[in-house]
Amino acid sequence: MSDKHKHIAFLCGHFKRTEDVKPENLLKLGWTLVRYGDEERQNEKRYYYPDFVDFCYNTKMDVGCVRYTRQVDTEATIVVGKEGEQRQLSFTVREITLYFMPQQMVLYSIRVDQEVSTFDDCSALMYKLRYIDDFDKETFAVFRNVAVQPIVEVYNSLKKSRLQDYTQLVENGNKLRLFQIVHAADGSLTSDEARRRQLYQLATFMPDAVGADEFEEDGLFADHQRREIEKNSVAVFPGWTAFALLDSFTILATKGYTKTLEQNWVERYFGMIYIHALFQKTCLFDFNNRFKQALNKRSRRRVSKLTSEYGIFERNCCFNKISYNFLPLLISDIINDSLETKDEMQQLFHIMAKERTRNEELGRKKMNSLLMAISAVTLFSAIWDACSMLNELISFDAHFGSSFRGFRIVGGAMASIVAAILIGVFIYYYFYNRKRGY
Repeated sequence: MSDKHKHIAFLCGHFKRTEDVKPENLLKLGWTLVRYGDEERQNEKRYYYPDFVDFCYNTKMDVGCVRYTRQVDTEATIVVGKEGEQRQLSFTVREITLYFMPQQMVLYSIRVDQEVSTFDDCSALMYKLRYIDDFDKETFAVFRNVAVQPIVEVYNSLKKSRLQDYTQLVENGNKLRLFQIVHAADGSLTSDEARRRQLYQLATFMPDAVGADEFEEDGLFADHQRREIEKNSVAVFPGWTAFALLDSFTILATKGYTKTLEQNWVERYFGMIYIHALFQKTCLFDFNNRFKQALNKRSRRRVSKLTSEYGIFERNCCFNKISYNFLPLLISDIINDSLETKDEMQQLFHIMAKERTRNEELGRKKMNSLLMAISAVTLFSAIWDACSMLNELISFDAHFGSSFRGFRIVGGAMASIVAAILIGVFIYYYFYNRKRGY
């Protein structure tokens, strides 16, 4: 029996590259390309849809995910806690992974392993490591050198300007996102209420000092906690529960924990489902921003280009369903719901629909202007033909002194009559519609 809590965490961020990826440079920097054989792909396609598997394990970063890893396996320590109550936590930085995606997106993950006696140590470590503002502090020295600096080197090679501040490693937001697996020590959580409370505390990085009494005393908070867990969690089997929030995804396992189960969570739930969902969220956020900028600048060419670009993204990178099995679908749904991916997509569709309506209105106005021009030319031609016929019948030279003067007087009279008729029709329909309330 184990008296320690086992903690596996993936700290995730992203940035958008502006330069081409050169594999030889990555190899020089110590990164290794992750290769997947045909047999591995075919095996995954027994459980996940082929197009989703091909996206997750691709060799071309313009249509799918290409991965590079860097093995670290380095012990590190960090000081946590308030002044006077500080303690040192030990953990292992296991590996770093780069995910080169379409749309010039680069995601990265830092795997951290921990074995601790209290859940509070899990929350305290993650709370510290997620806030990139503090990475330049001395207490982060080892973590910064072995985990952050390799990512900075890649960032500098893929951007036009070098990194000036660690906050640039997360282009939208102020902290790293977290996917974590916590295997609770045997006998540490004996009731459903205790497991639910601990799951919420781990997901929100709440200290253990907020105990059962505080939860029960604040009825509103307890109700909110229950609603969040009911809405954003999956608890199909009795041994573990998954809980998704906007900036964290937590699996709390209490029994039945096996290496096979851990491998499934790490390689598929994180490596495939979570990474794809995070990529989709960042791309939609980026599309929304770029559409707004293009509309603000009234650049129809940029809007048209973005619309075409989004069509390619939707065709290659978005999937209605990803698996033949119900559990991966449930996991995917709560992750996407927590990341508010549908909201980003609806906002983007709203922007595109408004722009489509505006373009259609502009098109109608142009067509109306063209029709008016054609009508004016046709009307002028008709008046000219009518004047020519009258000139042949009554001779404008005899009645008006010259053909030119006759054409001008008769043509002007005809144009005035037509104009009066059109104005009369317009006034009639204007007051008729007003009377009917239109």
